[in-house]
Amino acid sequence: MLLFILAMAGGCLGLYLGGDLLLKGASAIGRKLGWSAAIIGFVLVSLGTSAPELFVSAGAAIQGYGDVAAGNVVGSNIVNIAIVLGLGAMILPLTINRSIRVHQLPLMLVLTGMGFFFLMDGYLGRVESAILLIAALLSVWWAMKVDGAPDLDEALGDDAATIDQQSNLTSAGYVVGGVLLLVAGAEGLIWGGVGLAAVFGVPEAVVALTVTSIGTGLPEITATVLAVARRDSDMAVGNVVGSNLLNLGLVLGASGLITPINSGGVGMLPLSIMVVLSLVLAVLAWRPGYIARWVGGGLLAAFAAYTVMLVQ
Repeated sequence: MLLFILAMAGGCLGLYLGGDLLLKGASAIGRKLGWSAAIIGFVLVSLGTSAPELFVSAGAAIQGYGDVAAGNVVGSNIVNIAIVLGLGAMILPLTINRSIRVHQLPLMLVLTGMGFFFLMDGYLGRVESAILLIAALLSVWWAMKVDGAPDLDEALGDDAATIDQQSNLTSAGYVVGGVLLLVAGAEGLIWGGVGLAAVFGVPEAVVALTVTSIGTGLPEITATVLAVARRDSDMAVGNVVGSNLLNLGLVLGASGLITPINSGGVGMLPLSIMVVLSLVLAVLAWRPGYIARWVGGGLLAAFAAYTVMLVQ
């Protein structure tokens, strides 16, 4: 059992470091190639926050662990709202601005509804996956069109100046190293999670919906805590909304395109919780327009209760 736990811990570390290296390398290469801010912004959003989920879910799908592939996506979206925003709001009440409320949240709700509908029968085919992927790409395009591309320098913080000074060889090395770490981290997380499920006699989907999802959600947790520390509610909330959208569209869509996913072990409880939490976030966005500390505590408590029901 200890070996499985160490594999999962090492996998989480590999995913976190791999995503960070990939972001730095890809961003530097994009700048030197003269890519537009919109394209670099898309690289930032998709690779910076969803690379761990993408590698874990795609790797699990390829190895035939459909419950892990789908459970990781559904669980990550639950973790993003309940833990990431819950923890952020406990530190500082999070204001939800009009742009997120009017433009981004509706797109997330559409992808959430599609994901629920496509997964409720326990199977995700290639046609459904292609629809999710296209919907995600269109959503990202629309969000950038109406709101502009994400601010790369703001997201990278102190690393922005260093990235501009990187050589091409260093940037390429970061990309290769990041991909290798992501592959190794995903494999460790999958292997350890499947092993733990066997040891404790719980379904693989339960581990994917809880432990694995928290592991792949480390970038979102870190980004939100840093944003809250800077009193930047827009980035904290926008990071979660964008990540949930990409998890369902990019991660689940790409994984299902690689190979159809049998996700019967995920069940209706996690799918329903994902939808309910998304709707709660939408309601809070309109009234009162912020996430209070007591609401953040409620979200954390809700995740604890959900985990207990899931295990039982």
